Amino acid sequence: MISVDNFYWVLYENLLKPVGLDAWYYYPWGTKDNFSAYEYDVLGQKPLHHVLFHFDQEPLWSTDLGNGYLNGPVGGIASSTKLCKILANSEHSAIKNEICCDRQMEDWYFFYHGFVALDWFRDGQYIDIDRVPTKPFSSLSHIVNHQRAYRMVLTAELIARGLTDFGDVSFHGTPEMCRAELDDPYTKLSESDKSTVEKYLLNRHLPMYIDTDQSHGNLSSHFGHNELRMWQRSLLHVVNETVFYEPKQHLTEKIFKPIVAGRPFVLVSAPGNLAYLKSYGFKTFDKWIDESYDNETDSTKRLQMIAEEVSKIALLTPPQLKDMYQDMYLTLQHNKSHLFGNFKTIIVDELISNFDRCLKTWNSRSQDQQLPMHLNHAKANQKILGIKIF
Repeated sequence: MISVDNFYWVLYENLLKPVGLDAWYYYPWGTKDNFSAYEYDVLGQKPLHHVLFHFDQEPLWSTDLGNGYLNGPVGGIASSTKLCKILANSEHSAIKNEICCDRQMEDWYFFYHGFVALDWFRDGQYIDIDRVPTKPFSSLSHIVNHQRAYRMVLTAELIARGLTDFGDVSFHGTPEMCRAELDDPYTKLSESDKSTVEKYLLNRHLPMYIDTDQSHGNLSSHFGHNELRMWQRSLLHVVNETVFYEPKQHLTEKIFKPIVAGRPFVLVSAPGNLAYLKSYGFKTFDKWIDESYDNETDSTKRLQMIAEEVSKIALLTPPQLKDMYQDMYLTLQHNKSHLFGNFKTIIVDELISNFDRCLKTWNSRSQDQQLPMHLNHAKANQKILGIKIF
């Protein structure tokens, strides 16, 4: 399977280069400051058509509609209708649709963080899930401000219900950071949210760590014995995703941690993301958990609904926790087997099919500068699925 370190190189060699496209990206990854490109000769000449990477790793925020991030990279060709510009991305949203329409960019969607999870957590497929949990739940929060400020509210809701003594709850925010978020005129927090944070969170000793010698396990790319044991220690994972406030379907590698560990989860994300995950063949836990929170559009109410479900699990006795785990076992086993099985084929097929659709859409409306349509789907699929550069 393709590795994260060589993801773009392999895509370039097997998809972009054969049809005359170059890869453009921000460097270092995660920034929006410096722009670079492979700029290899393609078909004997410098390529004019480009794929812009970055937003396959990061969500497109509503603020991106008015800034220069998407204009600058394509420079003088930003307004050209004769050159193909493809936006690689990992979300379904109205924001993305508007950006692609406004900037005349083709929409290349693929589940980037699925590839990330299959690389970072690949050794998890060799570890069984037969470890009975000793705690009812865990909720891990690293970045807790701006678009992730909801994590302040969720942690405060858990404190308000007296749940921090039952489960593993980490919160890496400082009092100064929380105060700055509360005072920020552009905060996503409602007045009700602010009151909850003031009342229950700011009177606690912050930051809150689970185990200081294991705090690095909260970082996304870390995976080893300590991380797996920490994940398996708790039954229910409260998965605090990157996107919560903005209406979009977008998931990161965070959702795959409980799947690798063989654990159930509640998904703290934007509405519809639980259904989005299920569309890829994973099963959720509506037999044991009220998952109607996934349909709730009011962010404050959605957090309260999730906190109530966590509370129900947290108050179970150890024998009840064990019984629930055993009752869920086949579902947990399915999810892990699916992640390291059919899911790989699904996201590779999707990536290649959506790329091909971009080429066809461009050629259908372009009078000149046609892109060649000789992409060998089977060969590209085999290479992206089969290459191992670990």
